[in-house]
Amino acid sequence: MLKVLIVDDHAISRTDLKSMLHWETYGFYISGEAHNGIHAMQLIEKDIPDIVITDINMPGMNGLGLIEQLEREYPQVRVIVLSAYDDFDYVRHSMKRGAMDYVLKHRLTAPVLLDLLKSAERSILAVKSERDKQNEIDQELTLHKGILRQEFMKSLLDRSLPDREQLLSQMKSLDIRLGTENLVVTAAEIDDFRFIEERFSPKEVDVLIQTFLDISNEILNDWEGSVTIHTGSGKFAMILSLGPAHSRMYAYNQVNTFLNRIRSEIKKYLNITASFGVSNGCGDIMQLHHAYAEAVSMLRDKFHKGKNGIFIESAGGKLEEGFFCLDIKEEKAIYAALKNQDYEVVQRLIEDVFNKISSLRLSSKSTQMICAELINIVTKASKDAGIEMSMLYAAGDIPYHLMQKYEVLMDMKAWILNLYQKLMDILHRMKCRGSYSEMTHKAMEYIQRNYMRDISLQDAADVVGVSGSYMSRLFKEECGRGFTEYLNHVRIEHAKQFIEYGDRKLKEIISQVGFKHYNYFFKVFKELTGMTPLEYEQTCRK
Repeated sequence: MLKVLIVDDHAISRTDLKSMLHWETYGFYISGEAHNGIHAMQLIEKDIPDIVITDINMPGMNGLGLIEQLEREYPQVRVIVLSAYDDFDYVRHSMKRGAMDYVLKHRLTAPVLLDLLKSAERSILAVKSERDKQNEIDQELTLHKGILRQEFMKSLLDRSLPDREQLLSQMKSLDIRLGTENLVVTAAEIDDFRFIEERFSPKEVDVLIQTFLDISNEILNDWEGSVTIHTGSGKFAMILSLGPAHSRMYAYNQVNTFLNRIRSEIKKYLNITASFGVSNGCGDIMQLHHAYAEAVSMLRDKFHKGKNGIFIESAGGKLEEGFFCLDIKEEKAIYAALKNQDYEVVQRLIEDVFNKISSLRLSSKSTQMICAELINIVTKASKDAGIEMSMLYAAGDIPYHLMQKYEVLMDMKAWILNLYQKLMDILHRMKCRGSYSEMTHKAMEYIQRNYMRDISLQDAADVVGVSGSYMSRLFKEECGRGFTEYLNHVRIEHAKQFIEYGDRKLKEIISQVGFKHYNYFFKVFKELTGMTPLEYEQTCRK
């Protein structure tokens, strides 16, 4: 609804005007009334109306003075003038000062008033529509200019532009306020960005990136001459003009101070961390791509030194891009320790591998290849024990892809150690430590591969090639439990794994692990675990 202010020194005239229409029915409401121009301006300062209906002759400030002040201070307000005098001079002066219409009081009727109000409404809406269109154009131009600025800075960081004059001209047209000499480049990246992308929607990730840019730009506003852009996938480039020549130590202290402020703010407001690699000084903007490459190289120190860091000088020189792999002795030693469930030996051997990676300062890619070999050992040991991969990884997960999400050596090592610990826990729970005869081993493998189906002792005996009675006696002697008891144990262990993952309903789990009836599953689960499936699920959540 449009707000209407009535200005008249006669209370009866104001009352007549208010009662002339059902205002709100037609989309208007009276926001106030004033007895002269001075009083009207006091009300307008508190609440600006859309339309003012004013008398001409009033004490203090008359209608002409009010119209003139409104035109000067509130040109968007539409004015309708009323007068008891049929005087052309009043008409001429009021229209010249900005009134949009004029009517004599004795000729004012409800239809005439409504027509005047609707005319004012059309004028207001036309101006609003034009303003909205202009705002849209301005926003599109700003967005387009921002995209052009981003693309231009990316090209400047990727390669040197051939013509200096062209470069300076583009910087001026894109309003890039950056010096052309004595620059420093910072390559930044949000830590664990791949995991952030998994946890949040694309729109939420875009908001996170924009907020990171806003925080950085707000802090760097205190820096005379800086540009920050998002280069993709949670990575950023910050170009800073150092201005007049300062010592290298002074410049880096300044950069370090600003980056620490950014680190503090993004932790406070976004609950994330980021890492930064800082280049040496760049003497000329035409060589900015070299400085950016250097900053990116510095950022690689994050792999060995950890997240949430500022890397201004590489501690160990260039990362080795060579290749190192586990030898046969190391593989056999790790595999043997796994089979023997000797976690202390497993941990020591894996620690040795990662210490070697650290001492050689191998790159992330080289380290991933070594981790792939360690994963292969887990895969082999699992297959030998008849353990399905679904017990180690969630549905659809590929271990080699999982491992590649980790950005620092410490996290890769923790993930590998956790994987080995998980396998040994399963081996322990499945009681696969002992040495079994080939027939029992085959029967156990058959159970592991077919536990989800309706299998029997005779099925296993047929696979092994012995009678059912012999299979039953042999299984009991070597495993310490009967065939059905062992089969239920395997099924419950798989059910526990599925419950831990939390991505399936209990009804689905029961059928997927081979049980036909809930009550029987419930009974066996409680016998083997000491708690109900629901209690186990609540324990896992804790």
